[in-house]
Amino acid sequence: MVNCMTLFSAAFLSFAAVILACVACAGSTKNYNPINQIFQAQLDFTNLKVSEVLSDLSSSLSSLDDLGLPSYINVGLWSYCVGNSSKTITSCTSPSGIQQFNLQEVIYDNIDNNQAAQLITSVAQVALPDKLQNNLTYYNNLVKCSFITLIIGIVASGVNFIANVLRWVLHFAFVTWVCRFLSLIAFLSLIISAGTSTGTYVYIKKALASTYDTYGIKMSLGLNFYALVWASVAAALLNLLFLSVVRSKRYAYVRPIEEKPLV
Repeated sequence: MVNCMTLFSAAFLSFAAVILACVACAGSTKNYNPINQIFQAQLDFTNLKVSEVLSDLSSSLSSLDDLGLPSYINVGLWSYCVGNSSKTITSCTSPSGIQQFNLQEVIYDNIDNNQAAQLITSVAQVALPDKLQNNLTYYNNLVKCSFITLIIGIVASGVNFIANVLRWVLHFAFVTWVCRFLSLIAFLSLIISAGTSTGTYVYIKKALASTYDTYGIKMSLGLNFYALVWASVAAALLNLLFLSVVRSKRYAYVRPIEEKPLV
């Protein structure tokens, strides 16, 4: 009975890890709740100092409205969403592979003013924190690592759930060890993904905070995304722990027959 409950708990936890990770992965791919509220980081441009960031633009273009820039940009794994001053999401880009963090490209892509766009293309250089520009390749490699390991974690957790269900029927040591191996891969992949994503965006947030007075760009972390991805890590860890105590075969207790003394 205990072995059966342990197997059921392990299967439930592996299924929970898959669902939680999938929802996190789907964040900011569509403009509807709650998907558009799931993102790794949010860029706040409400106090953007246009004269510093876009130093070569004419003085007549001095605000977000003049440039047509959104007030907020929510950065997801596959795409990003843009929002107005009230933080209402107005649109999301289509998923296009691994979303790289590139402030310069984000600003270029979201300027909705023909005059400003032409000036930027031909003349202006976007001045942004050196910490970000100098280490952009390094940051994006970490973002790729987070994305790839999250996908591996989702796949491993899904296959592990199927193996856990099969284990209810097939009481072999080999099946049990396959379940344990898959659960280990799922846990390691998910925790690497969560760790690299959290660490990368915390560092970028600090870099932007140190130059906020100069550029007026602020970043905050997406709590919904990190709650989901770290919850999937916890589910994967518990799944691994439950599987580590599962017995490979059913054992039946045989009560010895007491011999009656001969009279």
